[in-house]
Amino acid sequence: MDMELMSSIDIPVAIVMTTYKGAGPEEVESLVTEPIEGAVANVEKIDTITSTSSEGTSIVTVQFDYGTDMDEAVTSMRDKIDMVQMTLPDDAETPTVLKLDMNASSVATVAITSDTLSNNELLSLVEDTLKPRFERISNVASIDLTGGKETEITIEINPEKMEGLGLSMSQIAAILSAENQDQSGGSIEYGDQSLTISSKLKMTDINDVKQTPITLGTGAIVELQDIAIITEVDKENTSISRYNGEECISLAVSKSSDGNAVAVVKGVQKEVEQIAKDYPNVHIAITNETGSVIEDSVNDVLQNIMIGAGLAILTLFIFLKNVGLTAIIAVSMPLSIVITLVLLYFCGVTLNVISLGGLSIGVGMLVDNSVVVIENIYRYRTAEGYGKIKGTFRATKEVFTSVFASTLTTIVIFVPFLFANGMVKEVFKDLAFSVVFSLVASLISSITVVPMIAGNYKNFATCYLYLFRFT
Repeated sequence: MDMELMSSIDIPVAIVMTTYKGAGPEEVESLVTEPIEGAVANVEKIDTITSTSSEGTSIVTVQFDYGTDMDEAVTSMRDKIDMVQMTLPDDAETPTVLKLDMNASSVATVAITSDTLSNNELLSLVEDTLKPRFERISNVASIDLTGGKETEITIEINPEKMEGLGLSMSQIAAILSAENQDQSGGSIEYGDQSLTISSKLKMTDINDVKQTPITLGTGAIVELQDIAIITEVDKENTSISRYNGEECISLAVSKSSDGNAVAVVKGVQKEVEQIAKDYPNVHIAITNETGSVIEDSVNDVLQNIMIGAGLAILTLFIFLKNVGLTAIIAVSMPLSIVITLVLLYFCGVTLNVISLGGLSIGVGMLVDNSVVVIENIYRYRTAEGYGKIKGTFRATKEVFTSVFASTLTTIVIFVPFLFANGMVKEVFKDLAFSVVFSLVASLISSITVVPMIAGNYKNFATCYLYLFRFT
């Protein structure tokens, strides 16, 4: 079974984020927020829409009815936004639609440094090679890169030279844009082949920028470096990552909504070990991960369940004062737990603190049915004088209705949680499944395993072939 810290909680909320740099809150609201609100309002099963317009940013939050298929809802929102995107300002970036996911936070963070590579070389290696390797890990949804230093080319144009040559800023910008893109040249026929022609005009270094030709009105040609100062400088950092006091590049690994955090973390650990072997000049380490925290939490709960089961058996022995009867119940308890885990697995429930908490609640109830059955079997054999087979069957048959009714009264208390709506169902469904399944497993064990062992038969089939003789 997959391990998670908490049960999967599906929150029906989607967020639309749009960046409009340089615009004030009022402009953002009228030009960006209101058109997006009007577009998403046509999506079905919406409960409420709220928005926040601040300087340069628009955030529209859409809450849907519980039970809504969020994948379909997000797809519908994107379609509606695409219809109004042409009406948004040209400087506004494409709206981003995000589905709110409680498990979307990063499950591991990797720090990368190097003593031999320059900042640009290390950043290129991470972006082009190392990041794609982590993205290929199963159930990895996204990789967020922070830190690292990028360079940019600044162009400071001399206004006097520009005006003297009869140029404008818009003309220079248009020339740079045209010179910095690859262009298609059509195709030519070469024998029985058709060859595609393209021109590689994209600039690759600062010299290409300096040597950009600019045609004047007189027909003369000058280079951009003749009228401007062109330099390559470090880009202003918007984020800084440090590991052990040294600047580094950090990769935050996030899992998919249906992925398993522990499995993803193990995949990241394996990839980190392989990268360390492939690139000895790169120092790579996992700074934090949630896999070990989840495993420790789940193992702690499992350990507490085992301790609780042991204490329950000890308490039974104190009151029953019979090793044989206590041993029979002790065998039925782990079997009931295994049956419960199997049922949880087929219902898609993970091992988390909520589901295991429900199982720990059910552990104390697991022995109740078995105690009732074994006590009645013991009474039939001693006080009533029946033999092993006949006494076991009659005793089990006599208390079956009572055991079934008492178990059912406890089950029906938790069943409503499975049919509830909203956050109550999302939080408590795993707990309800665990308690209900543990009680069902207890009932099955008490009327099958306990009579079989009490009758000294090695398998169910032989036991019940004999038991059916007394029906």
